[in-house]
Amino acid sequence: MPAEVVQLHDSPALNDIPGQLRQLADHIEAGQHGDVTAMMVLIPRGEDYPIMFGWGDIEGIHHPIIQLEFAKAYFVNHMTERT
Repeated sequence: MPAEVVQLHDSPALNDIPGQLRQLADHIEAGQHGDVTAMMVLIPRGEDYPIMFGWGDIEGIHHPIIQLEFAKAYFVNHMTERT
């Protein structure tokens, strides 16, 4: 009996960055990620420093630099643990 492929989600390919960003914007507008008050985007640049964009509550307690440090600590801790 041949296998049947069932698509679970209709979404852009992972390497379609503009499509993924559009989908994320749709999800934010639909409230799927809660009340989003700030957002950061980090774009790697090979051998140079990455580009960082931040929107939203820039001067408040959710300053993008603080949030970036939290994200960095989270990823470092989770990337280095063995399961």
